[in-house]
This record gives sequence, C-alpha cells and structure tokens, in this order.
Amino acid sequence: MFAWLRNAFESWMDYPKQPGDLLSGRYDVCSLLGMGSYGLTYLCLDRNSGQEVAMKLPRPSKRAKAVQLLQREAHIMRQMEHPYIPKLLESVEHSNGIVVVMEYISGMTLEELIFEQERSFTEQECVVYILELMERVLHVHERGYIHRDIRIPNVIHREGKPYLIDFGLALAMGERQEDVFTESMLEKRAPERQDVAVYSDLYDVGHLMLFMLYSSYEPQPDQPPASWQEELKLSSPVRQMLERLFQIRPRYENSRQFMQELEEALLLLESNP
Repeated sequence: MFAWLRNAFESWMDYPKQPGDLLSGRYDVCSLLGMGSYGLTYLCLDRNSGQEVAMKLPRPSKRAKAVQLLQREAHIMRQMEHPYIPKLLESVEHSNGIVVVMEYISGMTLEELIFEQERSFTEQECVVYILELMERVLHVHERGYIHRDIRIPNVIHREGKPYLIDFGLALAMGERQEDVFTESMLEKRAPERQDVAVYSDLYDVGHLMLFMLYSSYEPQPDQPPASWQEELKLSSPVRQMLERLFQIRPRYENSRQFMQELEEALLLLESNP
C-alpha cells in the first residue's frame, strides 16, 4: 500500500508540462520527448531564435539528486564537440533546480527505423553504419567518458547519418555507478557491461549491430530457435568482430582497434559482393 501511494505521489509531482507552457521565460513547450529516471525532456520552441530545442528538467520527485545528476550530464555534454552529437546550448541553475537546453536532432531513432518503418540493412550497410557510429563513440572515449547506453533508441537516423544522443548514464572512465546514482537508479547490467570501460560500450555496440543484421533475417517455417551464430549468414570477419564485442573471443581494448577491423571487413565485403 505504501509503495502504491509513493508511486502515485511521484507521478503527480512529475506530471509533465503541457504544450503551450512557457519555460524560463523564452521556451514554449511543444511536446514531451521522454521521461528518464531523473529527468523529463521536452521539445520546445525558442522564442528568441525561432529554433526548436530539446530541454531537460529534473524530475521533482527526485529532488536534489535529480538536480545533481542533470548538472553532471550538462558537464559531460559540454566536453563533447562533434557535429553528430547534440550540442549543449545552455545550462541555467536557479533556486528550484536546473534547466538544460540542447540542440534538437530531428529524425527517427534507429529503433523506429527498423521496427516501424521496417528498414532492413545488409551486412555491408551495417558495417558502413557502425563505422560511422563508432566515429562518434570514439570521440566520447577520447574525451574520457563511457556512454553506457548505446542502444537503438539512442541513435537518431537523420539524412542517412547516425547521431548519438542521451548522456544521462555516462560516466568518466573508471568511475563507479554506485558512487553516482542512487540504489533505485542503478541498472541491472550484464557482467560484460558492468565495468565503466571502453569494452562495455563496445558490448552494447555489438547488440546494436545484431538488431541491424536481424532486420534482413527471414526465418524459415517451423525453424526452431537458435543462436545468432546459427541464424545469421555472416562473413567470417563480421562474425569474428561480433564474437570479440561479446567477449566470446578476446575483447577489444580500444575503439580504434575495432574500427580498424570494421574498415578491413568493409574492404572484403566490397571486393566480394
């Protein structure tokens, strides 16, 4: 009963802003983009510039911890300087918390592209796309951070290019999530993803690749469930890369090592269509 009352109270406190509401005296709310564990993100129209922006506010029910985590996220985004990662436009702290304004990247998520638009990717198209995505991931790693949430909902597909978004779970390399997030916010992560290290991000990239590769998979009637190694007809280089990403084979120690193998695999696929 107590848990139900607490959840109801938090839902009431976190009730989203409505279209037409004005934030910080200049941002008109257009719609709710998403609700995270400690923040609510809105699509807003900036009255001063006339541009659409993404604005993130702390969840009132999480109080000071949400403000602290949003301050961290803004700090991390401030370190990123990449054309395919949203820019931090403004971060304003006030008596009631913090407002974080980011560049809004319009487009479909990779999740929407695959499952709603039914877009399929060939093995070669997947390698090309992942190579481009890894160039963004490499930038994050070179700035000293691990994204920790590289999933198909966090990749925006715009004009054929992948944009990497949502740094809400990002941590500095070697940092422990237990030192940053509250117990209720800690993720139940697979052992291969628990370390705040490059190879945990690459493990996530491996799962993202599988979603792309399975987009063109057509199961046969009455075919029993099997592993991805059995179901997907992959070239040897791509199969071996996935096995390294999933730490079945010796894992990659850095992003550049993986990107080099992606480039080599692409050359082979192009020469043997």
